[in-house]
Amino acid sequence: MKLIIATVLCLGLAVGHAQPLTPPAQWNAKLMSIVDEMSQIGENALKVLAHQYEEIVMEPQHQLEEAVEQLEARREESPECVAAEDAEIVSIVDQAHEELHACGLTAAHDSAEIVSDVNQATQQLVFGGYALGRTYNKCRNYKNAILKQSCMAKFTIQATVYVINATSSLKTIAQSTNQRIPAVLTDSNVCTHMASAKAVDALDVVNGHIDACVARSHH
Repeated sequence: MKLIIATVLCLGLAVGHAQPLTPPAQWNAKLMSIVDEMSQIGENALKVLAHQYEEIVMEPQHQLEEAVEQLEARREESPECVAAEDAEIVSIVDQAHEELHACGLTAAHDSAEIVSDVNQATQQLVFGGYALGRTYNKCRNYKNAILKQSCMAKFTIQATVYVINATSSLKTIAQSTNQRIPAVLTDSNVCTHMASAKAVDALDVVNGHIDACVARSHH
């Protein structure tokens, strides 16, 4: 990925400063700084996703499982009272799983849209850069001065359009990483925790029913 970005940025810098395809020495530090920044964006996104997976997916599931285990632990104390609530427990857990699954589907749909936008932006950067490079090489290979001048005029127009589009593409990629992905993660986090909390509350009500059943059995 670094190589692709570096190639594209080399082209962009060359266009912006009317220099040969290889950027001059004064641009090297800036070029590598931008390449590293874009690479860091990708690395940071992966770290965020790994961290958020635990919070969004595993944490609500653990909360649900813990609530069910607490009810199961009462089966030894009063098997009849717990058995009387089995159907309700199963219904609550099934509903929670359906809601958690729906949270995942929503997140997957939103993520797919982001991926599509990023792919489109990346393709513009890469394929636009390759096309620009081919045009530059074609112009450089002309021996006739008039043909070379005409070609370079076309190259300048193509390069100007590419730089404008490339700036927009880089903005799309950065915005997706810095804003849209975190927004999807936040929405998913709220969704899964609400589903889990709703199920835990319902299981607490069931626990109350078991308490009442046990109390009646002792009279």
